[in-house]
Amino acid sequence: MDILLFIISYILLDIIGSVFYVGALLLSFKLLKMIFNMNADKWNALFKSGKGVGFYFMMLFPYLIMLVVMFSVSKVWFELINFEYSVLGSLSVVILLTLIVIFAFPKLRDIVNNKLQEND
Repeated sequence: MDILLFIISYILLDIIGSVFYVGALLLSFKLLKMIFNMNADKWNALFKSGKGVGFYFMMLFPYLIMLVVMFSVSKVWFELINFEYSVLGSLSVVILLTLIVIFAFPKLRDIVNNKLQEND
């Protein structure tokens, strides 16, 4: 029964982490737009600076915030359900979220580089 509860918690925490990342990403775009009064030219300058480094920063900064928050949330959750290895469970959630990005990031990088080359 403990294993089943761990697996269900693991899946739900990964879904929550993904939703939190999308929310943090959209919030960071919204805040940048409000603070710097961004228009199309400013967005292009931000994303094209340093061969897309600005875009990568915009994608990775909310992700790092999400990892820190998800580690804390998952640790609290695993302690709440009395899982014996709460730190190990929390690390496994963070590792899974990191592996997803490691495999998806090169594909995203290729898409961004192709778009940048098309626009030049």
